[in-house]
Amino acid sequence: MANTQPPRNPNLKSNVRIRTVIAVAFFTLACFGILVYQLYALQLRDAEHYRTEAVTQQLQDTELPATRGNIYSANGKLLAKSNTVWNIIADPAQSEKNGATETEIRTGAEHIAELLNDGTSADDIYAKLTARNKNGELYQYRVVAQNVEKPVADAIIEYSKSYRTAPEKEGETGYRIAVLSTEQSTTRSYPYGAFASSVIGFCNNDENGKLVGAYGLEKSYEEDLAGTPGRSIAETNVNGEILANTEADVHDAIDGNNLNLTLDENVQAIVEEYLAEAMDTFSVHGRGSAIVMNVKTGAILAMASLEQFDPNDPMTVYDDKMQTILDKTDALTADDIDWLEGRLGEKNVAGIIADGVISQETTEDENGNTISSEYTQLQGMLREAQWKNKNITELYMPGSIFKLITASAGLDSGIMNMNQTFYCNGELTVNQGSELWEHTYHCANGEVHTLQNMAQALDNSCNLWFIQAAQTLQPTVFYDYIRAFGFTQPTGVDLPSETRWTSVYNAQQMAEVDTNLYTAAFGQNEAITPMQMATAIAAIANGGYLVTPYIVDSITDDAGNIISQTDTSVRRQVISEEVSQEILSMMENNVDPNGTLSIRHSCKNAYVAGYRIGGKSGTAERTDRHLRGDGDYYKAMSFSAVLPINDPEIEVFVLLDDPRWIHDYASQVVAPVVGNIISEVAPYLGIEQDANYNPTGNVTVQTCLDYTWTNAQVTLNQLGLQHKLIGSNGNIVYQYPVGGSSVPVGSTIYLYTNTDQDAMTTVPDVTGKSGSFASQMLKASNLNVQFEGDSSGRVVSQSTAAETSAAYGTIVTLTMESDGSEDTAEIPAEETPAEETPAEETQEQ
Repeated sequence: MANTQPPRNPNLKSNVRIRTVIAVAFFTLACFGILVYQLYALQLRDAEHYRTEAVTQQLQDTELPATRGNIYSANGKLLAKSNTVWNIIADPAQSEKNGATETEIRTGAEHIAELLNDGTSADDIYAKLTARNKNGELYQYRVVAQNVEKPVADAIIEYSKSYRTAPEKEGETGYRIAVLSTEQSTTRSYPYGAFASSVIGFCNNDENGKLVGAYGLEKSYEEDLAGTPGRSIAETNVNGEILANTEADVHDAIDGNNLNLTLDENVQAIVEEYLAEAMDTFSVHGRGSAIVMNVKTGAILAMASLEQFDPNDPMTVYDDKMQTILDKTDALTADDIDWLEGRLGEKNVAGIIADGVISQETTEDENGNTISSEYTQLQGMLREAQWKNKNITELYMPGSIFKLITASAGLDSGIMNMNQTFYCNGELTVNQGSELWEHTYHCANGEVHTLQNMAQALDNSCNLWFIQAAQTLQPTVFYDYIRAFGFTQPTGVDLPSETRWTSVYNAQQMAEVDTNLYTAAFGQNEAITPMQMATAIAAIANGGYLVTPYIVDSITDDAGNIISQTDTSVRRQVISEEVSQEILSMMENNVDPNGTLSIRHSCKNAYVAGYRIGGKSGTAERTDRHLRGDGDYYKAMSFSAVLPINDPEIEVFVLLDDPRWIHDYASQVVAPVVGNIISEVAPYLGIEQDANYNPTGNVTVQTCLDYTWTNAQVTLNQLGLQHKLIGSNGNIVYQYPVGGSSVPVGSTIYLYTNTDQDAMTTVPDVTGKSGSFASQMLKASNLNVQFEGDSSGRVVSQSTAAETSAAYGTIVTLTMESDGSEDTAEIPAEETPAEETPAEETQEQ
């Protein structure tokens, strides 16, 4: 058979071999090129990145938080402190590298949840142990739990170290399943809860878990309180454990400095007690504000803004009334709406509640954006309302208290003197015939005061007299004094969020529209802050000097070294000392029932026997709100008192916004509150008493049965007697000591509104004690004291036997003898805001 295959090419095999060699060569070159490129990338281009990653994996860099500084009262009471706690940190990425399975991680999560025992579920723990970022990568840092006490944190870390994967070889320990570590952190606590909370404020945690001041002093002094964090850097193994026989490189944190306040906790407690009592008794729908300050230095001794909140739990709405309204599921009543409007403002409430029902459903706007439910919006507004210090953040219309400014301007400018007279016939029409500007003014209740001088007009609080005074002053002069008294700018108080906005007419506005001038003259249609008004009154009282108010006396480090000290800052002299004395004399006449400059003494409800007090009330019509149901305006009522009038030391200012009571004037509603505060604060501070007053005599108790608590307290203040209310609102049904009794001046009368049964106490044994020590012991037991003999001596007997039961207010007569010795026993501590105050929480002074 013939061969049909084509002839073979002898070079074919050789060509295949060559191509193979070339391909191998190219492949080898390509691999070599890739290797070279990788070496370049590793050693040159990305070298720094990998070095950093290696260092990161080999080193544990931990921030050491600084301990936030403490806040102390004027007497060294601890008002805010920090506590060391621990955060539990997970490294989910390392757990995966260690080969941990889902089942193993879930088991670990269950055990960690048990150890935490704080309500955190195992599912929550598992989610954090396996958390991924938006790219699907496991996190290397995830906070599992915050603010854990050290014993619990230690137990969790010990568990994580022992809970490991099965070892690959005999003798090995396996890898950690839950790779956990701890970070030191701090929490903030406030031993007295809501006490002075609108001043102190509170802290929040930022995105890194660090405490940061959010409100109050915590915010305004953040830089001083926060301190500087430190660092700890240590070598670790693959499990993140610090290598044995190595030491961490530690850079210690610098702790924050401490704030030492001018705020006196005893004065603050008195102010808060009487302000809260007034808010309840007078059904105040709006805010309640109070300030006690040293008129000479500007130091604030007390500042309250109600409703307050507990800074340990600031997210809870503290006002039960507001929370009850918020939780309603049916339609709100008109009274509910009224309360909300009083606290939050009419426009704010109307903008949220459209149909009278608080919805808990979210909605969407026209762009598809989610709008929070009405419930959430109102809850947020109520929280913010309780956090705000309304003495500096919100404006109010001062009313007739502003007549002190008008009078000061008239006297200091030389345009008027105290003998200046104007006539009041009950009404005054201005711009007659003008369709646009004609207006008729009246005095309160249509009263006709006839011809009056300045002191009489101030006592009568005559609107028409002060309108004519403003006409005489003219806009330019009047506005110069409004500005000089500080009503056009913030006071500069060292608290955050003081509003920079006020609503006062300038000279041009008063010149162009004369009714602006007239209403401003008696404090209407202008709005200022309580702090501005109090600071202006302080200037009148201290000889005419406008001082900057302050509440932080000094800043100290942990060793007590003074970092900074606040000194009195005089901004300017507004009026002369002579004019200051003239205004003070008229203010005293308003309060003192025995004053001789006029006969009405309209502010006598603030009088406290034994003290020379001057004051002025203000009742403003809230023209920024709709009318009340009775057709009248809502009222803002304020009162300011200074004492002692011959050399003023302190001012007490109180504002009640929208009280609802049988009387509608500050002289009847707020003046008694100020008098009550003075009755306790003045003796405590050692304010000088009237030289003509006998504080050691006896006085006859007046019967207060069927009195309102306000009238009863006013009556007792004017007799030089203390008072305590047993019960709640209502008229007095029983008192002890009873009316007609003769008691020592300064004794306490106990007023009962709910029962005619005496509250009882146990009489302490005070024999052998000094008079002052025995007196404090008996008063602490709600008993009164009468001395027979020298009160500076020693007690030899007591009229009521020790360890027997006696009614509150019982007079215990102590027989004294003088032995010339001093009592070395410890005097009982002054009453503090909270009885459980630990002794170690008092700063050494």
